[in-house]
Amino acid sequence: MRKLLILLGTLLVSAQAFGTYYIVLRDGSQIRARQKWTVVNGKAIVQLEGGGTMALDPSTIDVVKSEETTKMGGASVLAVEQTSSAPAGQKSGLGGAYKLRKLPTDAQTPATNTAPVLTPTGPMLSSEVLNKFERAYENVGIFEHKITSTGAHTLRAELTADNEEKVFNAISATSFLIVRNAGVSGAQVDSVELFMKTTTGGSSGRFQMARDDAGALDNKSLTREEYFIRKVLY
Repeated sequence: MRKLLILLGTLLVSAQAFGTYYIVLRDGSQIRARQKWTVVNGKAIVQLEGGGTMALDPSTIDVVKSEETTKMGGASVLAVEQTSSAPAGQKSGLGGAYKLRKLPTDAQTPATNTAPVLTPTGPMLSSEVLNKFERAYENVGIFEHKITSTGAHTLRAELTADNEEKVFNAISATSFLIVRNAGVSGAQVDSVELFMKTTTGGSSGRFQMARDDAGALDNKSLTREEYFIRKVLY
């Protein structure tokens, strides 16, 4: 195992030639950036490796660990992932250009993160609305889903999304449908409980998306990356 980690570290150090800077937050989260952050008006401005920018409170950044991890080319990140229970060859969720943290397995996930089972009563969103959400998720590559009405203007979406593209696509599709009430005449969608998991059972993001956030995402005043950082519940 030690030889394997040393080899991985060596390979990743060579990747520094491409300019990856690893920003490590004090809660253990990591963000891959194009370069070290710059402080503007009291905010740390980060140029994301995958494109776009985000602003952080500088006090949330672990400067020493960021420098160490960058010098090692992210080897410390992979060293942690080598001890995970994921099968060999399985990619960890949110592990690419926008890595926030190693996703928990079922055994590691606190009971408070488990989606509660509700028994809805009263008026519900129609099956037509639910079908529109199902089709929208399938259109962005998410085929494992369970959509449930939880009220006259709310619903719950449980999705399997085990990489950044699917997570962000789910966020975009959800905001699009909320703003347009799923394109169903007479319907009104005010909020969506969004539960996303990986194929191995870990959490890839839990959100309570309200209409205000959906509107901000839809009109591009809020990026998907910013929404994830600010609103993820896990």
